[in-house]
Amino acid sequence: MQTKKFSVATPADFAVVIEHILSVLPTQDTAQLICLAGDLGAGKTTFTQQLAAHLGVTEPVTSPTFGIMKKYELADHPQFEFLVHIDAYRIEDLSEVGPLRLQEVFAQPKTLICLEWPENIAAVLPPSRVEVSIVIGAGEVRTVTVRA
Repeated sequence: MQTKKFSVATPADFAVVIEHILSVLPTQDTAQLICLAGDLGAGKTTFTQQLAAHLGVTEPVTSPTFGIMKKYELADHPQFEFLVHIDAYRIEDLSEVGPLRLQEVFAQPKTLICLEWPENIAAVLPPSRVEVSIVIGAGEVRTVTVRA
């Protein structure tokens, strides 16, 4: 597993992180999972917003904390047809995962999935994934660690 660190001072700085992640994702038709870990306010949703914009999503991207999951269609992207944003913050027990049909989401072809709070549902995650950790440092600069 390769690890790389980035310094992110503004939302636009996530562009370098996004380019790196997209370059290390396998070029296959199966769903790809990006797990986003970090404290509240670390920048997990901001990362997903920047990724969505990079992929051509034009509608507003907000945290799906209460809806748990939101799906965005990607027009004319060569590798992905959908971006799925999942926020597992409110999931307290794995029994709550069943109705979400996550195994189907994880198996959906040409889908890129951003999952906030992966530690809350770690037992049901596929082994193939990119792990992103965001830590707030001095001056609100984030250290972003990517493991792929």
